[in-house]
Amino acid sequence: MMDQLQDIAQIRRIYTALTLHYVDGLTQAQVAERMGQSHSTVNRMIKAGHDMGMVEISIRSPFQDHLALERELAEVSGLREVVIETTAAGNPEAVLARVGITAAELLVSKLKPGMTVCLTGGKGVSACVTGLRQVVPLRGMRAVPATGLVQGKHYTDVNHAAATLARAFGGEAMQMLSPMFAETEEQHAMICEMKTVSRVMEAARAADVAVVGIGGLREKATSYFDLHRDVPAEEEALYASGAVAELLAHVLDARGAVTDYVRNRLVVAISPSDLARVPLSIGVAAGQEKAEAICAVVRGGYINTLVTDDATARCVLARLKEAA
Repeated sequence: MMDQLQDIAQIRRIYTALTLHYVDGLTQAQVAERMGQSHSTVNRMIKAGHDMGMVEISIRSPFQDHLALERELAEVSGLREVVIETTAAGNPEAVLARVGITAAELLVSKLKPGMTVCLTGGKGVSACVTGLRQVVPLRGMRAVPATGLVQGKHYTDVNHAAATLARAFGGEAMQMLSPMFAETEEQHAMICEMKTVSRVMEAARAADVAVVGIGGLREKATSYFDLHRDVPAEEEALYASGAVAELLAHVLDARGAVTDYVRNRLVVAISPSDLARVPLSIGVAAGQEKAEAICAVVRGGYINTLVTDDATARCVLARLKEAA
């Protein structure tokens, strides 16, 4: 009986030591002082508690919720990979910057020597390029514009983005010597036949990786409205075409189809269907106002990887589920 009482008392002491250490956060030295025991005795009691199965350690990842969201969105959308940056609600520019860094990290993890990356302009792609940090040089890496350019704003100048990306990896950049839009369909055909343009387009179509922005036209949360000075005067025709999204300066309807909007026939860029054939096509977009556009791009099957923020990802998932 005495031995049994001694055993119970010892188990209580072990339990006390475990509680002080694991629950109250005291060091073993502090537990020893509190219990009037030596440090070595407390160490033995804690080990005995482990051996007796009195301790269970559970680790909860702070990313657990958004990892589940990534998996669910990938399953519902059919995307190969979804990468979500957890961001506190607040400044949209700060959210975009964080998503850009996440996209940059993903890009670095995917690139190998000798690969070609084609890219668009846009705020998301600009944030990705800006987010590159301490990049290891890649021999033979090449950056290629996927569209013509509009100078005046850094995020619409695709040549600047390509040059910055190539410089980060110690690679080479091709330059697109063409405006974003031709003025007529005849001029468009002539521009696309020019060797200085056609060779860039061919390289973009043959790229190993594409990094593209996604524009949400409904809220004008897109650089599309910075691409051509006549767009504001053509908004009625733009929306009458059913446009809800912009990709590669082409406007798409809710199903992801390229609309009959006139400027879709004038844009100097690879087509969304060309993009769909690139082995790894990464769409970068942040902000809940982009959700409708992301859904359209996903439905069109133009990208296989998405980088976005958690709030936008939830909006996209809800829209896709509702439509299903």
